[in-house]
Amino acid sequence: MRQEILPIPVRPWTLNGLSERMIVSHYENHYGDAVRALNAVSGELAAVDVGTPGYRLRALKRDELMALGAIELHELYFGNLGGEGNKIPEDMRATLEEHFGTVAAWRREFVGLAQSLAGGSGWVVLGWSRRQRRLYNYIADDDTQTGIDTAPVLVLDMYEHAYHIDFGANATAYVDAFMRNVDWAAVTRRIGAASADRPLPQDDPVDHSLPSLSVEELAARLAKGEPVQVLDARPRHHISRTVDLMQGAIWRDPDRVDEWIGELSTDEPVAVYCAYGFHVGCSVTRTLRERGFDARFIRGGVSAWYAAGGARSLRT
Repeated sequence: MRQEILPIPVRPWTLNGLSERMIVSHYENHYGDAVRALNAVSGELAAVDVGTPGYRLRALKRDELMALGAIELHELYFGNLGGEGNKIPEDMRATLEEHFGTVAAWRREFVGLAQSLAGGSGWVVLGWSRRQRRLYNYIADDDTQTGIDTAPVLVLDMYEHAYHIDFGANATAYVDAFMRNVDWAAVTRRIGAASADRPLPQDDPVDHSLPSLSVEELAARLAKGEPVQVLDARPRHHISRTVDLMQGAIWRDPDRVDEWIGELSTDEPVAVYCAYGFHVGCSVTRTLRERGFDARFIRGGVSAWYAAGGARSLRT
């Protein structure tokens, strides 16, 4: 079973001190690389037979584990961004005080671990030990290291690719910005699930009230030669900053649907995308469906398409 790209759960333009450009590059390139690597390794593992040398099988399983870890950690990282991190809710403060003595003590250790990785690589994690029934901080020097039977509830990426675009070598400034953007509601939900021995909740930004397509489903349809009208509905202010579209797409201003809707064929389905799959693409999709079109929005938008390795073409 192929791993699909998860739409980015955080609205990148809303973060305080972390640029949209850096977050989107991180998502498209490094998270996307991990998903593509896992799918490639899975394909090779599916072809393993009794004649496969042991060293090759070991290498493939090691690569599979690293890709799986990178995917999970990146999804948790993006999913715990988006809040006002300096305003820790009272129930979360009480939880941290229960396990660390004071919130300041927890923060001092968590930030200290992050700074210990500056200039290097790895992850800092606040985890819930199911066996010991407690929270603790730890570092993972690579994507495969975690506590046994421990659920990560707050994840900080300290690989240089996570911060170099905005901060260069100033990892301390990046850590400070990260702490200002922690979504404590997401952390609280994760702790609640882990402490109740439930799976961690998946951060799902998709509007399930509308028909949609994953980027992988769209790619499969296009590869089969199925007729699909691919519509780029990014707002004018966003499209003005880019030079490319999904391959085969046309851009139309989402604020002027009435001016261009007559260009679309009612006989072919329409796949609508915006930047990240939050509001604009959904709004245009809803309008088209109300006018009788078989329209679906693309989950995760053009950013998910690029993360999956989808082709792009220059905007004319």
